[in-house]
Amino acid sequence: MAHPSTGRRDLPRRQHAGRAGRHHDVRTHSQRGELPCTFESNVAAIASIEAENDLTLLITTDEPTPDLIEQLGSVYILPSELGTEISSRDFDNGTAAIGTGPWRYGGWTPNERLTLTAHEDYWGDAPAYSDVVIRYIPNDAGRVAALIAGDVDVIDAVPAGDVPAIESRSAVQIVAETTGRLIYLALDSDREDSPFVSAPEGGNPLQDVRVRQALSLMLDRQMISDRIMNGTATPTGQLVPEGFVGWTDQVPVPQADPEAARALLAEAGYPDGFTITLHGPNNRYQNDAQILQAVSQLFARAGLTSTVEAMPSNIFFDRASQQDFSAFLGGFGTTTGSAIRGLQQVIATNDPEAGTGGFNRTRFSDPEFDALVARAAQSFDEAERDDLLAQATVRAFTEQQAIIPLHFEQQIWALREGLTYDARPIERTLAQDIRPAE
Repeated sequence: MAHPSTGRRDLPRRQHAGRAGRHHDVRTHSQRGELPCTFESNVAAIASIEAENDLTLLITTDEPTPDLIEQLGSVYILPSELGTEISSRDFDNGTAAIGTGPWRYGGWTPNERLTLTAHEDYWGDAPAYSDVVIRYIPNDAGRVAALIAGDVDVIDAVPAGDVPAIESRSAVQIVAETTGRLIYLALDSDREDSPFVSAPEGGNPLQDVRVRQALSLMLDRQMISDRIMNGTATPTGQLVPEGFVGWTDQVPVPQADPEAARALLAEAGYPDGFTITLHGPNNRYQNDAQILQAVSQLFARAGLTSTVEAMPSNIFFDRASQQDFSAFLGGFGTTTGSAIRGLQQVIATNDPEAGTGGFNRTRFSDPEFDALVARAAQSFDEAERDDLLAQATVRAFTEQQAIIPLHFEQQIWALREGLTYDARPIERTLAQDIRPAE
C-alpha cells in the first residue's frame, strides 16, 4: 500500500490467450460499457489506474478503501484486444471467454452443458483433471437421479429434503457449508402509509421500532431451520455468519418470545395487533414460499392478522424495487468475507451519489448507523474496524431492527465415492475444488 488511497496490484502471469496479463487489459476493461454482468459497485471507489510496468498497476481511490482488493477479486479482466464492445453472445461462443483461471473455454450448448479444458499454464495449483463437463439440470429430482445413476459425479443445490435418502447410499457422500447468503424480512419503516399493513388507529405500525422488535421476537428461527429447512439453515440475528469480518457476539440469535412480543405491541399502541401481508418469491431462495407461510403462522399465533402472497422472482423483484410491499422475504449473499458491503447496500440510506443503499428497497435510514459503517469502511486498523462494525451491527439489528434476519442458507453438494470437495461459503461450485480422494 503506497498511500491510504493508493495501492499496487500485480497482474496474473499467464492468460488463456497464451500471454501475460498486462496493464492495457485492466485499463481497457475499465472503459467498457455494460457487460453481461456489472461490477460497478466493486470499482466505484477507483479514481484512476496507472501502470508502473506491464504487470503492476498503481490504483488510486477517491477515499481510503481497505477492502478494495477483496472487491477487485470479483472483477474478471479480459484481454485488451477484445476492444470495448462485448456482448453476451461473445461469451457464449467463446470469443470473450478468455481469463487467467485454471480452465479454458471448451464449448457451450445453451441450457445443456459447458465444456472446460485444463489450463496448463495456470499460475496456481494445477487442475486435477484434463477436462470438465458441467451439465445444467434445473430439476431437483433430475439432478439427484443423475448422480445416483452414475451419469454425473457431483451435483450442487441438493434439496434439503433429499439429504437423508442420499446419505443412506454407501457410494455417495454429502458435503454442506454455511454460506454468507442471509435470508431476512424487510420492513417498510419509511412511509407513513404503507400498502399492505393496516391498524385500527391508521398509519404504518412498522415505523415504530418496538413493533419491528416485536415481529422479530415472534419468530422461532430454530423451528424454521429444523422443520422447513430440514436442519440445513443456520439461524441468525445479524448480517454475516461467524468467521466473517463484521460478525459479533454482541448480537446473539434472537429466541422466540411471543409474550414479550405482545407486550411490545401493547406498549407501542397495538394491543390487538394489526393486519399485514407478507410478499416474497416462490422460486428464488431455498424453500422461500414455505418460509413465508411459516413466518405468517408465527405472526398469527402472536396476535397479528397475517396473509402471504408469493410470486415468481422476476415479478417479485420488479415490484420490490418499486416499493410495492410493506414486508417481504429477501436475501443477500456476502462473498467477500466482510459485512461492510452488505451493511452499505442492504441497510445504509439509499443514496445513489454515495453508492449506498442499492438493495435497501424499504428505504430504512439511520444517520448514526450510516456514520459507523462509513468509518469502518475507511479504517485500515483492524481492531478499530471490527469495533465500528460491531457497533453498527448492534445499532442495525438490536436497537433499530432495520431488517429481521432469519437464517443463512447452507450450500449442499453430493458427490460419488472417491472424490473430495473443498467447500467454501461463497455459493459457487468450482471445478478446481473437486479432486480425487487421497
